[in-house]
Amino acid sequence: MRNLTKLGVLAAGATLFMTLGASPANAATAYASCATDGASGSVNISNWNLKGSVTGITLEVYDEQSDGHHPAIRLAVPSTGDSWSYFGWHADYDGYGTYVSVPTYISSVPGGTVMAIRMEVANMEGSKVLNYCAKELNNPVV
Repeated sequence: MRNLTKLGVLAAGATLFMTLGASPANAATAYASCATDGASGSVNISNWNLKGSVTGITLEVYDEQSDGHHPAIRLAVPSTGDSWSYFGWHADYDGYGTYVSVPTYISSVPGGTVMAIRMEVANMEGSKVLNYCAKELNNPVV
């Protein structure tokens, strides 16, 4: 785990959303971040294709307060209807002023195209979510 050095990437209480598209023949990149009381986080995607898996995903979660709770981050992909299929939480247990960086990927989904990704950042007590924020990214290649 590393000491928190934000370099202007995340400001407490601020949210940022940016997507950089590419032509359909190329992969695209996407970025989102959000902050909630005690925690902030971001997702950076460097290889989002029209079909198949999404690779080059980096999740980062920051502990923003010395409150005895731990921040966590997770992703989700669309499921049936308006629901989401969630992946597991990645937590930072090292205390205030630290962050965790997690490289990950999403395998292909039914239908072959990951149309959207939802990122959630939470401040947690054990497995209980105390508060959270969320950002949704749409596939920039579609």
